[in-house]
Amino acid sequence: MQGDDGFFGQFTPTAPEPFPHSTDPGSRLSGWTCDGDIALRLHGEFYNAPELARQLGLPDDSPGGRTLLAGWRRWSEGLLPRIDGVFALAIQDADRLRLFRDPSGLRNLYLHTGQRGRVSFGTDLKGLMRLPGVVQRVARHSLHEYLRFGDIAAPHTLFEEVWAVRAGHLVCWSRSGVEEHPVLAQDQGNTTPIAFDDAVDLLDGHLTRSVQRRLQHAERPASFLSGGIDSSLLVAIASRQRRDLTAVTVGFDNSADDESPVAQRIAAHVDIRHEILKFSRSDYLGAFERIGSGVEQPIADPALASTLLAFEHCKNRFDVVIDGTGADEGSGLMPPRHVRLAVQYASVLPRPLRTGLTGLLRSVPLLEGYAPVTDFEHPADTMIRWQGFTRQEIERLCGEPVSFAHTEFYQTFQRYPRAAHFERYSALINAMPSDRLTQAMRLGGLPVRFPFCESRTDRFVRSLPVEHRYLPGEPKRILRSLLARHVPRSIWDGPKRGFSFPLGEFLAADDYALVKRLRDPGPWLQSALMTHAQVWQYASEFMAGDRRLAFRVWTLVLLGAWLERQEDTY
Repeated sequence: MQGDDGFFGQFTPTAPEPFPHSTDPGSRLSGWTCDGDIALRLHGEFYNAPELARQLGLPDDSPGGRTLLAGWRRWSEGLLPRIDGVFALAIQDADRLRLFRDPSGLRNLYLHTGQRGRVSFGTDLKGLMRLPGVVQRVARHSLHEYLRFGDIAAPHTLFEEVWAVRAGHLVCWSRSGVEEHPVLAQDQGNTTPIAFDDAVDLLDGHLTRSVQRRLQHAERPASFLSGGIDSSLLVAIASRQRRDLTAVTVGFDNSADDESPVAQRIAAHVDIRHEILKFSRSDYLGAFERIGSGVEQPIADPALASTLLAFEHCKNRFDVVIDGTGADEGSGLMPPRHVRLAVQYASVLPRPLRTGLTGLLRSVPLLEGYAPVTDFEHPADTMIRWQGFTRQEIERLCGEPVSFAHTEFYQTFQRYPRAAHFERYSALINAMPSDRLTQAMRLGGLPVRFPFCESRTDRFVRSLPVEHRYLPGEPKRILRSLLARHVPRSIWDGPKRGFSFPLGEFLAADDYALVKRLRDPGPWLQSALMTHAQVWQYASEFMAGDRRLAFRVWTLVLLGAWLERQEDTY
């Protein structure tokens, strides 16, 4: 079942309307499935409609919306973990509104709560901001979060009184107030006692079923292939089912970022067609402009432009493309050794002592590489994905005190004892937003599907003992073992750099044309958002040769490109 045109609505708990609005504010009920006093709307896809229909005693070909409504009446909240898909869901009855976002978080769902008890909600942030009564105002703490992390994690958005539903959470409004809680399956959280080889067999079965569902009815199937474990495993499994599968890889002229040779060897081994996409600077500049005007809120993921170009390339060539997202979140990861030392031991040292040790280590060439063990303000800083601005730098940029205690990232960090390295880092992977794929799907219009996010597959992997998922020197142990059954290790087992982008070179090209956009204090810099002199100082230092500032400058360039098109925001 698909429901990709999105939905919007408004709801007043003390005086609920009979039914919500559709995507078209002038049309009622369009796209909603209604039965008596219940209306239901799904945005995204779910793949097990026939299975759910059989469990409910309905014909296999029952409309998806009718199946979901019947499931809600039968199981209530218990329906939600039974749905295999990537989706956002709204359910309204006579006096309650419920909003749910599946655990992958790959479909967005937002709400606005600043209208004297009325809740506005929608699957597109820009559309939500156009609903009556919704006012656009930048939330200062969210601006700080963007500058620190390069993105903004649910439940926060860039705007005041506008929230994102957290992945895997159900939010309910009624006359008695608002409630929010995670939705867990009955078997979630239980560790499965199982022999390793048996676990590999079961994972093979899970992924085979998940890939089959997601490629069902596809006439021109493809799979993204980065050369890493996750995408390579999906290609190996999918190629057994579909000999007409095409593997698609984004390549770079810079060998440090180019994984296409590994991907080419894997595609050749499984004997399928392979496309290597290489985009020009003009392609990337065009993507940059589309990102600036099209994303819902700023996101500084350096790989977004490459992802968008790949999605746009594939849109008219393939009707379904599968992707390896979800494997990291499910299998978990162990942080690097220096991070473990920093969190477990250096974090207990007084800040002045750590500062002194950092200076000492950096002054000795042979010891300089150990400086990251002590060089942090908060131990959570050692686990942030990208090198955004520090708290002190953001205070200088924005001219105000800054704290990250409200962020999902820091709150997640605090829930684990110092020695729980694998558990904490794995949880932080889930807490660090990755809106790149969601925004690229919005802008590119490509139907992308994610076999690792299949509900039973994801729960199975998370339920495995840690030693099945990780051993020293062997991250993603079970995925590697399963891949080795299909593709010899000698073909793929080497250092993996991740899907990246030569950011420094891109910013420096054309005599720093993109960076020099920050020279002119346009309306967004003339506002009180940030101090222009500080913004231009970072740009100047980068152009003078300090490549360590590449990501920081990139966040400013992207923020400026986005804000220039959002004059009502500041």
